[in-house]
Amino acid sequence: MLKVFLPFLKKILILLALLFLPYLAFAYEDQTEKRLNLWPFFVYSKHKPKNLTRIELLGPFISKTSSPKEESFSLRPIYSSVKEIKDNKTIEKRAYFISPLGLYRENEEEIRFKLIPLVDKSIKKDPSENEGQKWDFFPFFAGKTVNNETYGGVFPIYGIYKERFGAKEISFFLWPLYSRVSYDNYTAYNIIWPFIRVAKPTNNEDKTYGGFKFWPFYGHFKEGEEERKFILWPFYISYYYQDDTGNFVKRRYFFPFYMKEDTESYEKRIYLWPFFQKVCGFDPPYYQLDAPWPFYRKIKGEDIEGKRYWPIYGYVSKPDSKEFFILWPFYFYREDWYNSTKSSTVENEVRFLLFSKSYEEKTNGTLTKSEFRLWPLYYSYHQYVSPKQEAFYFPAILPFFDEGMERNYGPLLKLYEAYSKEDYTFSKALFGFYRHEKFGRRNVVELAFLLRYIDDEHTHYVEFLEGLIGWGLIDGKKLIKVLYIPIQLTPQSPTTEGN
Repeated sequence: MLKVFLPFLKKILILLALLFLPYLAFAYEDQTEKRLNLWPFFVYSKHKPKNLTRIELLGPFISKTSSPKEESFSLRPIYSSVKEIKDNKTIEKRAYFISPLGLYRENEEEIRFKLIPLVDKSIKKDPSENEGQKWDFFPFFAGKTVNNETYGGVFPIYGIYKERFGAKEISFFLWPLYSRVSYDNYTAYNIIWPFIRVAKPTNNEDKTYGGFKFWPFYGHFKEGEEERKFILWPFYISYYYQDDTGNFVKRRYFFPFYMKEDTESYEKRIYLWPFFQKVCGFDPPYYQLDAPWPFYRKIKGEDIEGKRYWPIYGYVSKPDSKEFFILWPFYFYREDWYNSTKSSTVENEVRFLLFSKSYEEKTNGTLTKSEFRLWPLYYSYHQYVSPKQEAFYFPAILPFFDEGMERNYGPLLKLYEAYSKEDYTFSKALFGFYRHEKFGRRNVVELAFLLRYIDDEHTHYVEFLEGLIGWGLIDGKKLIKVLYIPIQLTPQSPTTEGN
């Protein structure tokens, strides 16, 4: 469904940008860049050699960037998307909405759609399969399968999808009032989703597929060897399914009084969730007891040992890592070791004062990465090996890094931010009122529409009020601007054609 919304949100940026197209005639331009700054309403820049374009509307609320390696779009604080590109081919697409609740991710291996707490579904892709053709412009969509079967519709009024989202066919009418989803072995009918669902096998003689639910009162489904059942959800839930490793898992919950989980490799029992828990593993041997959680925990296994007397002291020790805390959340320490035939890497992480942390990574004794967060005041990141990168901003309101939350909320919460990668540096303050970009020897400084200063090997130029008045050297030519009109002071050299 997110594929329908994605083009629509991007069209918002395009339509708003069209309002400012006439102003591009007065934009600053030289052989390297074209720039227009009408902050906070509209900001545009294009670096020609690097093919890097940046558009911002309404300060930090709407933005779009594109480069040969990545394209991104944000309609903050609701939605953000990013597309990774390699050799002119899309490697992965990610979209975040109402972060951290919503996620859509698609790459060559799988499609994942998550909307907490309703949906969390992953669909594995077969690289040999052709997806056919598809077109979306919200609320309209259309497409054609590899077998030349056409489909389309207007969401949420009426429509049909074919060979999309892991199903053979999806049809809907006034969604979520009614929808039908057809798979290889069964067809599911949803009425006022997610409350009523009826699943019927494709072959009426096949009793291994089918089911019914009237959520939250009762539900029972069978899919081959897997079976799910609930009564007065979440008070009674029963699952029997195959996990990613191929092992079958049997779960039965009498929530919150008693919960059991049995597999071929371990048994788990929970009493009065989440306070009392016991886990016994068979291969490898493992024992864990929480009594009661989170105050006391004992862990004993083949390559693991730990104890916890929360919040005073606790530790976990493994052959390749160790961690412990003292007076949680005031101090926590973790160390990991990674060894190979060519290198040895050590990661150290210290967390203090709940969300503050210091992190270092060393390879063969050389510092390669570092990260420091003093929540909620300050954050910095350094990567010391190629490609060298740095990041710094304040305040650091978000307590931890999550790409969706960072893209959707981060620019709304920072008074100053700076980022650099190799020879490129970008910084801005007060949500873009001040901005500074550096490409190698080239420096660009802007104060909204009030001031622009550009300096590189062939350009030394300053202008006010977006070119109302300006003077200096542009591409080696002296000129002045008066009332947005450029007047060249260096006469052009005469050219000679032929002999």
